[in-house]
Amino acid sequence: MKTRRAKIYNSPRRIPQLDKILDSFVKDNPEYKKLGEITELLSLWPKVVGKKLAKISRVIKFESSVLMIKVNSSIWRNEFYHIEDEIKNKYNAKLGYHKISKILFY
Repeated sequence: MKTRRAKIYNSPRRIPQLDKILDSFVKDNPEYKKLGEITELLSLWPKVVGKKLAKISRVIKFESSVLMIKVNSSIWRNEFYHIEDEIKNKYNAKLGYHKISKILFY
């Protein structure tokens, strides 16, 4: 009886992350530049405010250099108002250019 050789499989291919796919899509299609800006703002939010604050808030809109953030409670919204300038400065530093002029919390 013949013995079968063990099959050697290639290592599984990694599926690219969604943000990398969107970045390449936006670079190939300049008319989607606004989409690229929004995805960049979304991906930077947890890095700018930290994991704890990112869990209780999220970016909902970016329009006319105003960033709009949804916060879970009014108590946290008040705390965010106190650190608005710090968040703005961190965002603009990470973006590399002055992009956000105001942040509104809802």
